Formats: sequence, structure tokens, C-alpha cells
Amino acid sequence: MKTKKMLYVNLLALLSVVLKSCITLEAPIYCIHLKNKTEDELFTIYRWSSDDTFTKVNKLSEDSSWYITMKTDPNWAPTLWCFGDRPEDFLKPTDTLTIFILDKEEYEGKAWSQLADSAHFRQIYHLSGDDVRQIGSKIPYPPSDVMRYMDMEPPYEEAVRN
Repeated sequence: MKTKKMLYVNLLALLSVVLKSCITLEAPIYCIHLKNKTEDELFTIYRWSSDDTFTKVNKLSEDSSWYITMKTDPNWAPTLWCFGDRPEDFLKPTDTLTIFILDKEEYEGKAWSQLADSAHFRQIYHLSGDDVRQIGSKIPYPPSDVMRYMDMEPPYEEAVRN
């Protein structure tokens, strides 16, 4: 009888642990990162667009409010964007993640209008939702072989040669 009571107590304890863990589970978060695989300090300016009419340009808009800017240290992967659920639910083929990558010296000390008018970018990616899914959560700079046919400036062949 004592063994049977111990079995019930253990079963109840296990059940309470399982139930408590189910209640405190948080929704999974999927984040997209840019991995700076160089030894250089860079700046990243990016914009996520889910507007089908967004046109791909290799120049920044005069409106800086459309973009997010961040310093990207060597061999580091800062978070660009996070989704609260599975990426396939949010990354539509018509979405575009545009990433402008430039040297620290090219960015620092310049007003936005100067960047929009004359910035020289190391790389510009125009990645669709499908591209982001294909690459995975870490978008590399310089581009990797999986990015060979993706929309970027300079094109993949030139980018990996430099």
C-alpha cells in the first residue's frame, strides 16, 4: 500500500512539473541575422518591405524613417528582424529585405542626405522572403554560394572576387 501511495505521489509530482512547463512555454521566435564574416567594422542599413509595389533601387531614399541602421562588428551576427512564429507564415515571396552594407568610414560623420546622395556601398542585397528562407537565419556578408543567383549589387561573381 505504501508503494502504491508513493507511485501516486511521484506521478502527481511529474504531472505538475509537466503542466507547469506547458503553461510557461513561450512562443518560438525566428530571427534573421546578418553575419559579418570580415575583419572590418561595417554599418548596415536595411528595410523590410511587404509591399508588392516596392521597387528595388541601389540607392537610399531621402526618407531615413524607412530604414534601420546598425553597426556590424567583425565576425558578429546582429539581429535584423524577428518573427513571433514560423517564418513560412510571415516571409511571403513578394516581401523584400533590402540590406545596404558600407564601411564604417563611409557612414560615420555623414548626414542622411549625404548617404542618400553619394554613399559607396560594399554590397546591396535585395532578398525576397523565399531567398531568406533558402539562406536560413544568418545572412552572410560576403555572400555565400547559396546566394549565387539572388538579387544583389555587385553581382555574386564580383562580390566574392573583391
